[in-house]
Amino acid sequence: MSRHRRAYQTATAAAVVTGWAVFYLVYAATRQPPADPATATPLTPELLVVLAIPVATYVLAALLVLHHWLAGPGARLSTMDPPGRLLTAAVATLPGGRREWGAAMAAELAGIPDRATRWRFALSCARAAVLLPPAGGWPVLALVAGGVVAAVTATGQAAGAAVPGVGVLATSLVGSAGVLAVLGVARSRRPRAPAPAAALLVAGGVAAAVTAVVVFLVRQPAAAAHLPAGSALLLGAALAGCLWVAVASPAADRLAPRLGVAGAALFTVVLLAVTHLVAGPGLASETRQRLDLATIWWLFVGSTSVFFFAALAASLRTGSFRSGMRAGLWTLAACTPLTFAVWLAEAPRRHELTGGLLFAGDAGPIGVNLSDAVWILWFVAVAGLPCAVFGAAVGAYHRAPRAG
Repeated sequence: MSRHRRAYQTATAAAVVTGWAVFYLVYAATRQPPADPATATPLTPELLVVLAIPVATYVLAALLVLHHWLAGPGARLSTMDPPGRLLTAAVATLPGGRREWGAAMAAELAGIPDRATRWRFALSCARAAVLLPPAGGWPVLALVAGGVVAAVTATGQAAGAAVPGVGVLATSLVGSAGVLAVLGVARSRRPRAPAPAAALLVAGGVAAAVTAVVVFLVRQPAAAAHLPAGSALLLGAALAGCLWVAVASPAADRLAPRLGVAGAALFTVVLLAVTHLVAGPGLASETRQRLDLATIWWLFVGSTSVFFFAALAASLRTGSFRSGMRAGLWTLAACTPLTFAVWLAEAPRRHELTGGLLFAGDAGPIGVNLSDAVWILWFVAVAGLPCAVFGAAVGAYHRAPRAG
């Protein structure tokens, strides 16, 4: 194993562990303490093992992504010196029409032996790439940015006035989508949908999620307390990211979006059926408890399975790890908003019938279902993404040529 590869692996593993450690510390510092201190969960060795499982899973997934990157796009980059890596990274941001200029600059850098001169040349090229005028020139970019600012201001104020509690979510969603649009214009990249039907399903899922929040808060105004500003900001950014996946994926890969949205649709249909049954009248207590367990089981096993098998099918068909990862991203973009919308749509029925929450039937005010829906959205994403990596890696391994 080369020294560069070991350094990359160590840095990757350290970054993942650090990220999870920061998350755990922030969660422990910000969570509300239990009303009865005697019910607080002690920090036992068993709990530490449970907390280590997602960390180890993400370390393995990150190392697999690194392995395939070093074997593919990163193979040449890992052998370069820092000025070469800087120039290559800057060239990668250029639009298609300027890639020839980038290739010429890379060839010129290869002929410069002096390290200090290489740094000056690479920095000047990177500065030129960053300041590259967008398509239509800077006035077009300024016009688009101004339109985004105006849309964010108007949408946030109008949504907040119409439905208290929605203003921050609307601002975050429109603002995040606007920032992505500005970046696309700045890099002269036109949004495109590689699979219109799949993109339409993702957009419908995002619209359903926003509609579910609005309807829920209109009927339960007090539930706005269960969607704090921080959660609303992250939720809006996540939904905007789903839309970006739908319009910014490579147009040549049509298999990944179809497999991703098919897996998401399967997961959502089963979740809708189970939650609809558990929120229905006339069920015996034992039957309802079994359906609660089935809901929890499907949230974990179902979500991880659709991510894994969508990525596996794409990479087996194409022999490409990247295609499998694209299928995982499409599954994420379609599955998370649909899951969120289904949860908020079914939760009021359960609460009206039994007075309990949709998650396991626990007692609590109906507004808690809103925070539960946000938590479940993030759970599906966090649990599913490493499974997509594993599926893509398995598929690419089985399609890889064997020596001899």
